[in-house]
Amino acid sequence: VLDYVDTHFKDDIKLEDACRILNVNKAHFCRLFKKASGSGFVDYLNFVRICKSEKLLAKSEKRILEVAYDVGFSSVSYYNGIFKRYKNCTPTEYRRAQYENR
Repeated sequence: VLDYVDTHFKDDIKLEDACRILNVNKAHFCRLFKKASGSGFVDYLNFVRICKSEKLLAKSEKRILEVAYDVGFSSVSYYNGIFKRYKNCTPTEYRRAQYENR
């Protein structure tokens, strides 16, 4: 499942998709995933997407909206909120800091 997420993070991955990979029901999958990773599936997926977006923000001139879509978020406002939760800054602030550190 971790490999699948790392490869398909851009896609619209649902919890049901991950359950199908392991051929288990949702409740069992959620328990297994939390025990193995220390976080819930959606939190892990969002974390992977934020990590991928950091690279795009630092190395490309793409607009924030494009970066959000490129890493699998369907809403830029949701992306901004999740980014801020994980990084304690907005994507714009993160990008600005990356340019200043060059």
